[in-house]
Amino acid sequence: MASKNKSAKIIRWTARIIGISLVAFTLIFGIGSLLEEHHAPASETFDTLMIITFTFWGVGLAGLIFALWKEGLGGIISLAGFIIFIFLAGINTKPDASFSIVLFIFLIPSVLYISYWWLTKKSSNESHDKTIA
Repeated sequence: MASKNKSAKIIRWTARIIGISLVAFTLIFGIGSLLEEHHAPASETFDTLMIITFTFWGVGLAGLIFALWKEGLGGIISLAGFIIFIFLAGINTKPDASFSIVLFIFLIPSVLYISYWWLTKKSSNESHDKTIA
């Protein structure tokens, strides 16, 4: 039981470190991109599908932040947001653009948060069943 608890804590902290790093990395590059001088209006550079695609990326990032408090729900929100983002990014790529497999890195903390939630939920149900019996 103690080793299961220790492995669950390791999973949670790994998810937190990777998730916070990805959110910080995204914010740094996002803010840097916004501060950079743009010559074309946003309507010329972003089509509707691209805006929807990055909205789901934002939902995924928000899910990672929410998962710091509610691991299960935040993990599910971020996993769903990133899966939809990756799907739409694959559709949205131009013929001369390359779809990067690196985007799948964003799924790692989501899966870890869900794993942690599942492990702790399962162990709390087992301990609850033992106290009843």
